[in-house]
Amino acid sequence: MNWKETWKSKWEEQPLLMLLTLVIWGIFIGLCIKAGALLFTTVYSLFDPSVAKDLYEGLDLSVVREWHTGYYLAGMSLLLGVLAAKAYIFYLVIRIFLKIDLIHPFSKEVSDLISKIGEVTLQVGILIIIASRYFKWLSVRTIHSPDLGGFLGGAFEYLIMGAVIYAIAVVFRRGVEIQADNDLTV
Repeated sequence: MNWKETWKSKWEEQPLLMLLTLVIWGIFIGLCIKAGALLFTTVYSLFDPSVAKDLYEGLDLSVVREWHTGYYLAGMSLLLGVLAAKAYIFYLVIRIFLKIDLIHPFSKEVSDLISKIGEVTLQVGILIIIASRYFKWLSVRTIHSPDLGGFLGGAFEYLIMGAVIYAIAVVFRRGVEIQADNDLTV
């Protein structure tokens, strides 16, 4: 069975799951565009410092860029790392939705993907804490506090979500074991 037939049969058997997959694809693509635009404007701002006044969606780091290029690049690397990790989470969710079968939902591959999502979500929370502290430290040095709400989000939410996803991964791992035992006994 080729990928077109598989895709078509999934739409027929699990339309809600496939609709969710399309929504997740939209979020993933949006995060990739945001990260790509920020990366492009960051590189461009190294050649034209005036670009740092509006990097993306009103993000103004021109004061930091003028103060020290190294600190500017470190801050931008943290922001790009957070955005890339968020996009990676949604990529993993897409992979789960494309792999999962609602008739036999428990598989080792899906269990591993859920565990990976939990790990990456915790890493995003920690990265947001580091980035927030870094920009707070920079704001003390440069007397400029940029608005980073749209780029970072709440670290606490990601840490809690990572813990919940990890708990789900443990339950899912146990489901894989039970499903394998049931398949052996039938």
